[in-house]
Amino acid sequence: MKRVSIVLLAALVATSVMGTLASPIPDDDVVSLQPSKTSSCANPTPFVIPSLQEWKGAKGDWKLSKGSRIVIDPAFAKGIPADAKHSFMMNPANLQQYAASFQSDIKQVTGWDLQVVVSTKCGKDDIFLTLGADAKDAKLGNEGYILDIDKKGVSIQATTSRGAFWGTRTLLQMLILANENNYSLPQGKARDFPNYGERKFMQDIARKPIPMSDLKEYVALTSFYKFNTYHIHLNDNPGMQNKALNKEWASQYSGFRLKSDNPAFSMYANNDTAYTKQDMREYQDFVKARGMDLIPEIDTPAHSLCFTKFHPEWSIQEAAARGDWLDLGNQEVWTFLENLWTEFVGWFDSREIHIGADEYDATKGDLARKFVNHFHDYFATNFNRTIRMWGSDVKLPGTIEINKDIHTDHWDWTYSNPVDLVKRGHKVSNLNAPDVYMVPRSQSYWDYIDDKKIYDLWLPHIFDIFDRTNSSRNLNPNEPLLTGGGFANWNDFLSESVTRVELYDRVSKPAGAFAEKLWAGEKSTSNISYDEWAPLAKKLRENIPGVTLTRRPASVGQFVISYDFEDGGVKDKSGNGYDGKLNNGAKVVDAGEGHGKAVQLSPNSFISTPVESIGYPYAVGLWVKPSGNQAANAVLLESGDGRLLVSNSTSPTVIFEQDGNKYNTQIVLPADTWSHIGFSADGTKTTVFFNMRRSAMVHYYNGRWDQLRNETMVVTAPLRNIGSANGNSFNGLVDGVFALNRASFGGEMAFLGKRYANALP
Repeated sequence: MKRVSIVLLAALVATSVMGTLASPIPDDDVVSLQPSKTSSCANPTPFVIPSLQEWKGAKGDWKLSKGSRIVIDPAFAKGIPADAKHSFMMNPANLQQYAASFQSDIKQVTGWDLQVVVSTKCGKDDIFLTLGADAKDAKLGNEGYILDIDKKGVSIQATTSRGAFWGTRTLLQMLILANENNYSLPQGKARDFPNYGERKFMQDIARKPIPMSDLKEYVALTSFYKFNTYHIHLNDNPGMQNKALNKEWASQYSGFRLKSDNPAFSMYANNDTAYTKQDMREYQDFVKARGMDLIPEIDTPAHSLCFTKFHPEWSIQEAAARGDWLDLGNQEVWTFLENLWTEFVGWFDSREIHIGADEYDATKGDLARKFVNHFHDYFATNFNRTIRMWGSDVKLPGTIEINKDIHTDHWDWTYSNPVDLVKRGHKVSNLNAPDVYMVPRSQSYWDYIDDKKIYDLWLPHIFDIFDRTNSSRNLNPNEPLLTGGGFANWNDFLSESVTRVELYDRVSKPAGAFAEKLWAGEKSTSNISYDEWAPLAKKLRENIPGVTLTRRPASVGQFVISYDFEDGGVKDKSGNGYDGKLNNGAKVVDAGEGHGKAVQLSPNSFISTPVESIGYPYAVGLWVKPSGNQAANAVLLESGDGRLLVSNSTSPTVIFEQDGNKYNTQIVLPADTWSHIGFSADGTKTTVFFNMRRSAMVHYYNGRWDQLRNETMVVTAPLRNIGSANGNSFNGLVDGVFALNRASFGGEMAFLGKRYANALP
């Protein structure tokens, strides 16, 4: 029987920062740390991310079936007090809610809608979820679990409801990798627990408008790997020069993503994307049902252009100051910030709130230190909440000691020293740049994080990967004030620098490597090389339930869609069955001129397809014959990810539009003439082919004061509609539409173009 052929060890001895085993499991339940006499026949350790801390393989398999049920222990269905004790979130999800998430995930993986029941009675095909493991095994901590797969069924026993959910992530990944094996899983017993209590993904959603649907996909991604914290950075602006050099500072883009109906605060919300209180309520319920805490950040007193552009008098008035620095010498600023948090803190369930506090005026160190201490007390007194901040004490010198109860996210040695912070009694989380920072289009940080480097070198206690054994640069892995770490996505160069699909690609690729180190540490990666790990990691990453942003439609071959219209309809000739549909008067006509049949589109007609979009690598091509009467912004291709326009409001050139940003190709389609338009993306660029010759690459101009250069873009190919469902379609004939699931080049484009038409442009 085919099985994943990655053997870590038949048995692993776990070393955890969470303490020694206080209450051993009874002999009949214990996970043996010694191989048995028949260990050569035992099932090897299953491949999952993060790796299992311990596994004792048995013989034989257990198979999921359509009749399997998810059975919840009635004693714990509504959760236990420890669920809230060990989460930042008020009213965290309970076992029954986690079971519903698991049910949804299994349906997406297998197509089977398993029944969820609350009962003590389980059959051999069932999956039983229960708690109470802490009474037997203190080493499991508050997120550990025991997964037992045998002929009697599957059981997941955990110390908290969240721990049980992590057990379902393990089981889910095993099922994904067993899809070719009819969902047959190896029998055995896992004892699994995290090395660190905080496993975090931080995302800048201020400078890149991100729809709520995408935010949920990032939760689906990270919780799949047992991350337990999602930190959202809600306000920011581009890096700024001082006022003397930047006279137009108040006109720059800024982001504030919370949309209050209170007129005192509604003005700050962005028009492109902002979230209401109800949006955040529904989102947090989703986050909690995926095992995660949501940490909100409103970053002040720096990064505050979203406020100072409306109130220039609140900015520091010195010419050497930046326009986004709030003036902490102005009492109105303190009153405003107190009122701001009073307005928004109730939107969030987290008992820990991030106040930012980084990159402020270094000449006002004690004033900034007074600020963070004040808001520590303000949150404790008024909201019964704790705060955290970005490490800033080195760059904000002063005599006032920052309160030790403020949790510090260390991000840069220039701004804080994590070893010194711990010596002074501060809790520290490792977000050290540049190791864990991903900034699309940046020349200073990772554009794509090198996941091999993370897999081979990074650990949560390592703050200097070039000097890993230096105790003045790194912490002890067992340091109790080291809460954990994670990785961060910053969008310094704003929305036009990266598309939504590109951004997800950048975040998803290193997530598994970080998860390995945050959960299982160096032990797991020392037993399997990156080259062995990566192929199976890729399969898991490409099959995460709840994620669509990969935009890689299933295909039996290299053609994803292929429409020649010669059958009088929109039959897909790729073999995938992605047949299109003629809408609102679109019709197949005899086109002549060597094209046989083609589709006539008018401004209100379009062809719909079952494929939303395709992300890189891809190649798309089609023949078009525009009429001489095109509306402004006439649409040739569209989807929820963007549009391909044959003109815009000011010129007749072909334009890509993605996430509301437009990228001009400088290509003009001649009226009443057949032309071939094609484009191909390979991960670093998008090449545009006019009449089957390379004519342009898609660029955007990075106009930030310290960049000032063109950057190549990787656009997502919209395929949902040929024309537009919104009444602004391309007016003319369309023929020979195809999409490949790989990149292409000019000579091949010419070959493919001629395949669909016995004509040359």
